[in-house]
Amino acid sequence: MKKNMKRIIPVLATATILMGTGVLANNILTSENSSNEVQIQKVAIENPKENSIYINEKEMENASLIKVNDKLLFPARQVFEALGYEVGYDVNTKVVTINKGAQFITFSSTSDAYTFAKMAPQPLGQAPIVKEGVTYVPVTLLTDIINMDGVSFPNENSLVILVNNDEELEASKLKTADIIDINEKNNTITIKDKERGEVVLNVKDLKVEFTTEDKELMVGQTVEVEYGDIMTSSEPPMNTPKSLKVVDKVSIVEVLSVEKDDKGNLSVLVKDSEIGEVMLNVSKELKITSQTEEKELKKGQTLEVVMGKAMTMSIPPMTNPKSINIIEKLEDKEEKLTGKATITNVDKENNRVTVNDENMGEVILNINDDVHIEYKNGDKELKNGQILDLEYSPIMTRSLPPINNPIKIIVLN
Repeated sequence: MKKNMKRIIPVLATATILMGTGVLANNILTSENSSNEVQIQKVAIENPKENSIYINEKEMENASLIKVNDKLLFPARQVFEALGYEVGYDVNTKVVTINKGAQFITFSSTSDAYTFAKMAPQPLGQAPIVKEGVTYVPVTLLTDIINMDGVSFPNENSLVILVNNDEELEASKLKTADIIDINEKNNTITIKDKERGEVVLNVKDLKVEFTTEDKELMVGQTVEVEYGDIMTSSEPPMNTPKSLKVVDKVSIVEVLSVEKDDKGNLSVLVKDSEIGEVMLNVSKELKITSQTEEKELKKGQTLEVVMGKAMTMSIPPMTNPKSINIIEKLEDKEEKLTGKATITNVDKENNRVTVNDENMGEVILNINDDVHIEYKNGDKELKNGQILDLEYSPIMTRSLPPINNPIKIIVLN
């Protein structure tokens, strides 16, 4: 099972709980609060990496980080509600419940036992502390029990949690993936995201949108998923998506040969970058669209194809395509697609690199033996943070993010 690859997101936000002096910033939006609530300040800073939600000790009086027996504890309700969880408390059993989608956490306010999902209660070496009506729990509840991604400690008195607080980040979470497993008992599906690898999605109570003729989720379908804010760091990671849409998978193929029978039907042999050669049985009734001046299929063309649901086991496999669109290659325009980008993730296992292009945004690059790479900074391999000059290949998929087989990469620093 592929290990979840962490990456740096160009636009992100942090939830910071601080002890000590308050943090001053411009453009502060302050939520209303009572004497028992923490005031949350959303602070806009020009550097996206510093965009933060501050829970400011100076404003909350009765709640801040505290230390007990050298363990750091945080105010449970204030922090979890800031992260979008629902928090409940049973006065009879003294049990606190915290839930958000598939994530369900419980603990007693009197004992060192914390439960996540269906796991057995786990000790953290410190029972919750109730102080002036505020329940505090160890920060290791986030790191060791929930396995929450994006938790860090800038110093011994500070806790930072990566959260989503930006519309641009919301848009970047829309990903295209394939369903590889369905678990009806647990109401989960496993998808293979080209960037993250395997991800388990909780789909209980989720309204799935179908843009195909399918009416239920099935292995092999392609989906567009908008991830929820919290992605666990388990293997594979788990997430409760905000939306899930079943879509047709678009393949970019090259035409190798075209043959026509006496009834006007075509047998078109194409090469798909993922599955190799495929024979397309194109009936004369299928309407072929084109972004070029070409109206008929010919050898050497590049096509966008939605393959048929059924594909034979022959060599090459055969299918009846649902749609064909002739697209224009950049060499037909006698121009090159170039760009400057920064590496945000290196996936050595799949020979892929994710970059943030100055003009196109996020792009996934397939790194194969045909790619010419020049290192002007003395490095011998591609690394996070490097700035690249790129010459893209003519074919760029229309997936989110797009995928390209680059012709040339120059590492500048």
